[in-house]
Amino acid sequence: MITVAVHHNPNLLPELSEEVIPVQIYGIDGRKQANIATIGKPVIEKVQRLGIQIPPTEFDFMTLALAVTSADTFVLRKMASDGWTRNIKLKIPLYQPEIWISQKEKLEEALHFLSGDLWSLEITEGGYEPPIPYFKDSKYRLTNLIKRECVCLFSGGLDSAIGVIDLIENNHSPLLISHAYKGDKSHQDSIAKEFLGEFSQFSVNANPISANGKTDVTMRTRSLNFLAFGAIVASAIAKENQLINVPLYVPENGFISLNAPLTARRIGSLSTRTTHPYFLNLIQSIFDSVKIKTTIINPYQFKTKGEMLKECKNQELLNKIVSSTVSCSKWKRKRKQCGKCIPCLIRRSALIYAGIKESTSYLNPDLSHIKNDIKNRDDLFALMIAIQKLSTKNINSWISDSGLITLEPLELEKYKQVFIRGIKEVENFFENERII
Repeated sequence: MITVAVHHNPNLLPELSEEVIPVQIYGIDGRKQANIATIGKPVIEKVQRLGIQIPPTEFDFMTLALAVTSADTFVLRKMASDGWTRNIKLKIPLYQPEIWISQKEKLEEALHFLSGDLWSLEITEGGYEPPIPYFKDSKYRLTNLIKRECVCLFSGGLDSAIGVIDLIENNHSPLLISHAYKGDKSHQDSIAKEFLGEFSQFSVNANPISANGKTDVTMRTRSLNFLAFGAIVASAIAKENQLINVPLYVPENGFISLNAPLTARRIGSLSTRTTHPYFLNLIQSIFDSVKIKTTIINPYQFKTKGEMLKECKNQELLNKIVSSTVSCSKWKRKRKQCGKCIPCLIRRSALIYAGIKESTSYLNPDLSHIKNDIKNRDDLFALMIAIQKLSTKNINSWISDSGLITLEPLELEKYKQVFIRGIKEVENFFENERII
């Protein structure tokens, strides 16, 4: 077991060792301590720029999410006994620990589901106090909360872009939540400048920095920060506009959201499980228990990516921005979409289904070449195998392999049908490419 000890005061952190990783959160003193990792340094000022005093419960959840991200980033999977499943003890002080101690088991279950690791949380008192906000007459530019009535996660991906377009076209005024990681912000901004209507942006970088430069590349829990930042912003919007409950939209197509294993050895391999209905329902249950007043909604839970594209409320705008969006799971490596990973293949399938042309230049546009490349065809073959299994496998069992969805028959049928339609979209694309 590796212990990750997180604290805002570096003087209260243990020494770095093979079993212990000290992490300073927020790092407001501005000094980098030797042998101490850091996370969240830019976050406090971003929260202050909301111009609203954030409630302790929402702030503690963000602190917890950042601490989880630090552990996920700094504990290397290759050090696990099986090369994957890590055993992590996370020690974190919170401002109101008693509230979160009551949710310890649910949190550990959610983290295990999200990352596939074994988590043990040790929540103590002495956490960072929610900061005093900047006010409107200060020298700082504040995030515009006026008349905003919902929050939408905006990654710069195709699904989230459609989510924003549809909200605005339906006369909503969303506040967009983005991670400002290197390379992400520029393409997020290039897409956002094309949006029409009333919206604001809250863009922040969790900024995890290792003491030794080594980080884990999977980082499956990092998107938990999206939900945490969303809860923070939702509370600010509610207070500014005197709203009781602010919706938190998480736009993701239902096929990817289900994250069903395409082959026996690929449990949950499509992407992280951040939008899986089981995970979102678990986080919603935690929010309800601690009285965080926001409702998490995936408006496309029963839509395929192709259906999202085809039914987008502003086709002209969608066609304008589609080539600026990024779906690729390997994009950060070369700043170009690979064309052969599962998210890329689903994207390409969806665009064919919707009849939308893009100018995106993929690193691997020719799938017949990938089909014959032993080193690079894993994702392609996984989808080809899934297509073959569709007519013989028990679909209800298949889509439940990555997590319990529902016991209600009518709702389960809707999950089943969106999964089938998603596979069919890919099958149609592969037939067009003449690889099946």
